[in-house]
Amino acid sequence: MISIKNVKYVYDGSETQALRGVNLRIKSGEFVAIVGHNGSGKSTLAKMLNALLLPSNHSEGESDFGSVTVFGMDTADETKTLDIRKKVGIVFQNPDNQIVTTVVEEDVGFGPENLGVPTEEIIMRVHDALSAVGMLDYAKSAPHMLSGGQKQRVAIAGMLAIEPEVLVLDEATAMLDPLGRKEIIDIVKHLNRDKGITVVMITQYMDEAVEADRVVVMNDGLIEFDGTPRDVFMQGERLRSMGLDVPVMVELRDNLIAEGLIADCNALTAEEMAEVICPLLSKI
Repeated sequence: MISIKNVKYVYDGSETQALRGVNLRIKSGEFVAIVGHNGSGKSTLAKMLNALLLPSNHSEGESDFGSVTVFGMDTADETKTLDIRKKVGIVFQNPDNQIVTTVVEEDVGFGPENLGVPTEEIIMRVHDALSAVGMLDYAKSAPHMLSGGQKQRVAIAGMLAIEPEVLVLDEATAMLDPLGRKEIIDIVKHLNRDKGITVVMITQYMDEAVEADRVVVMNDGLIEFDGTPRDVFMQGERLRSMGLDVPVMVELRDNLIAEGLIADCNALTAEEMAEVICPLLSKI
């Protein structure tokens, strides 16, 4: 579905490569979490997925900047940009930057209207998109009256109304409280597992990454790890050396193992940790 080959990128005015030759393939139906410290290149990579940024390199004598193809379309081909953005929708960190009208349903319908979708179909898409994110009751509301989590739901609905096959969330929960983050993650899991939408989630919260099928760890413009959450979070010491946290349950697991209180294991979730700890408590 998406193929990233040896992609490099340097921001104007910078001498440092944000991406230094990244290779990544994303398959249909996957839920991929991309994590990394600030400046690791994860958000730069996200913007590559729908041609907001194109591969580039400022090194003298180097002409191979790599390539990004989406459904076989090269993002560097300007004639394909609109088709690519129909396929890949991005939701950013601040929903206020994506809300453009004064009524929720009008905002959700803004994208398909600009794509020339017939009015009757727009009405259906808006209804279905708001239903999918649990915001149908707020269709007539003013976006500025909503909470941060509700605004982010509207932003996601706006992307869904375009009917993308890939939904990219670029730290879309960063400005929300824990409850708001959980609500958004629950919606994203539903869209992925029940609607079949491919999800690429850029996040700084490792407990969110646990929910993904696959975790990609970025470090200084390169991919350091790429595997299942269980495999990646067994690398706790290496992740910490890169300035990253690990999920709360992984931190608890590693501390208990280090103290000799439990045997070595790969428990990842609260339920799995309970299975490890509860038998020990019964012996006290």
